[in-house]
Amino acid sequence: MLKAFFNIGFTLPQPPSNLQGRSRADYIARRKFYDLTADYNYFSYTLNGKKVVKNKDAEQYYTRGGTNGGLFDMRGALSEEQTQEMKEQLKTTRSIIWHGVISFDDDTSKGFETQESAVKFLNQTFGAFIDRTQLNRNNICLFASLHKDTDHRHIHFAFFEKEPKRRYKDGTLDYTRRGTISQKAIDNYLVSANMHLSEHGEEYYSARDRALSRLKELRREGFGKRTQREVRAAITELAAGLPAKGRLQYNSDNMKAYRPQIDRIADLIIQSDPAAKQNHLAMLQEFARVQAEVKALAQDNKLGYVNGRRMDKEQIEAAMAGEKKMPLQYIDLNNVDYFTRLQEDYKARVGNVILGVCKDLRRDLYFDRRRAHYKVCSQKMKARNFRRRRENLLIQVARALSFIDQRERTNFIKSVQEIEREQDMQRRGTQRG
Repeated sequence: MLKAFFNIGFTLPQPPSNLQGRSRADYIARRKFYDLTADYNYFSYTLNGKKVVKNKDAEQYYTRGGTNGGLFDMRGALSEEQTQEMKEQLKTTRSIIWHGVISFDDDTSKGFETQESAVKFLNQTFGAFIDRTQLNRNNICLFASLHKDTDHRHIHFAFFEKEPKRRYKDGTLDYTRRGTISQKAIDNYLVSANMHLSEHGEEYYSARDRALSRLKELRREGFGKRTQREVRAAITELAAGLPAKGRLQYNSDNMKAYRPQIDRIADLIIQSDPAAKQNHLAMLQEFARVQAEVKALAQDNKLGYVNGRRMDKEQIEAAMAGEKKMPLQYIDLNNVDYFTRLQEDYKARVGNVILGVCKDLRRDLYFDRRRAHYKVCSQKMKARNFRRRRENLLIQVARALSFIDQRERTNFIKSVQEIEREQDMQRRGTQRG
């Protein structure tokens, strides 16, 4: 039996040119079903989970009742105002409308008894899927509903582009014209969604966070106090060589040339601290477990989908029950880069800890230089003030000498010189103290 089933189809604004007669009429009717211009449309189906009486008013379509709690998107439940606004957009859009179902097996269905659980699931998995379709996540309007009217809980979803933002070779700005979703996008979505649903799903992330937590502790304690000379020298060299401008983040473009050096330092630090090494090995063990779990699901054909066409309820139920009423596709592990993304994410997080240490070193060096600069400035200011006072004193002496005779001048000069010597000795004693 499938663990999770994914079905996605689409309808174009205009029927394909090769459709004629009844087929063309059926396609137009299907588009009207999804853009809400039909009396019985996608909202009335998803909100109520059953067919409503034809020619009911629009309020009937948006009644929050039946077998679910209403419409929602990746952020939460949609208000009546948001639903009405989306309805108006759907009626006039020239975008492709994508629509589908995510259906869960018996065990997984137990976790989808509330709308909140479905919202959380979409929030944590569906955004990455949209990105992989090469659509702009911020230009997508999505709505969904959770149905509990069958043994297998399932989420109905639909989405479309808000505005035409794709630039084509002829220079025109238009909506996306190709509706078929790539197999690679679906394969990766099914893997990430199932790992999110796995009973062991949080164990890898917990192990990863423990490994990162230890490295952050070492940063706070100071790597120079606890690590080998080679590590301290490597960090100092990296900090001195980093660019003075630009973002000091592992995945930023200006860090590309420094990543091998950052990775080497990270490995040195992990190997030099027993706790960091132990946490790192625990994370690698959890990573290997995730790989084994995905491979087992793929080999047992528990990750299946139908791409490019809409299936009815009976067909989906048959697919979930393992009945071969229609050909299904299963994921190809050669398309899956889920494991690579986990590895790259971990490397980036560790690398940012190392770059944080470099920022600390550069900040300390900056303040040391500022303190040295202020000390030099202070000494220069004292010397300048001393010269100014000496010059003022000599000027006063010269003025006084012009009014006394030679003998008195000699005595006065001696007195002035004695005073200067006393001041100089007093100043030197103060400096020594």
